Amino acid sequence: MGNESGFRLAVLAVAASVGVIATGPSGGKPHLVASGLLAVLLLALAGWMRYRVAYVCILLFLVSGGTGRLMKTNAAVAALHEVVGPVLLSLLCFLAVRAWTGSDREVEDAGSPPLRSLARWAPPVILLQVFLGALYRHGFLGISLHVLGAMVAGALIMFAGISVMILPGVGLVLRRVSWALLSVTCLQFFFGIYAYLSRMAAEEAGLAAGVSHVAVSHIVTGGLTMGLSVVLSLLVNRYVRPSEAVAA
Repeated sequence: MGNESGFRLAVLAVAASVGVIATGPSGGKPHLVASGLLAVLLLALAGWMRYRVAYVCILLFLVSGGTGRLMKTNAAVAALHEVVGPVLLSLLCFLAVRAWTGSDREVEDAGSPPLRSLARWAPPVILLQVFLGALYRHGFLGISLHVLGAMVAGALIMFAGISVMILPGVGLVLRRVSWALLSVTCLQFFFGIYAYLSRMAAEEAGLAAGVSHVAVSHIVTGGLTMGLSVVLSLLVNRYVRPSEAVAA
């Protein structure tokens, strides 16, 4: 059910969540400000919308704060911390779509595999890829599995996004979300390759490979990719129907 005020709160919370993820590696005052703002928005969102997902978001925020305090002493906790942020961002995107008061054109899909299945699989596959990335950054596995995951997730995103845009009569909102998802995915690939090459160069020079701005951008775009995939999946489920369903 649409709720304009809830939608605005959810969008602001999404922006604050991105700010928390972006400032997390450096910490300091910017991270505290972004976290405080997100906390206020989460409480306001839960009070206004009163959805279970909103309460889950508050719980994830608390888990993120708790793991953030321990991540410097425990690599496993640090990897978990990097996954919680994108999941929280994605749930906020879910709430934004639920509260959205607009509409889009309903279209039919006679393709194979069905577009609704493609869009539904994208978020969990991207979540797995985010998890693999966190494990790689904290030394639990090598780069090969992360690269393989990136190829699978990227192919699925490209297939789903392009399939949406070539649907006859597809609405403007679905087309724009598809473009946004494809664009952010391409940026994430670029940042990931650049961050890996920078890390290899630092190791060959005998330098400590810290978290660069490019690596942070890769993490942020990873969260945005997951969030946009949730938005696309929900909108496809709402506005794309099998051909027999539309005909009926």
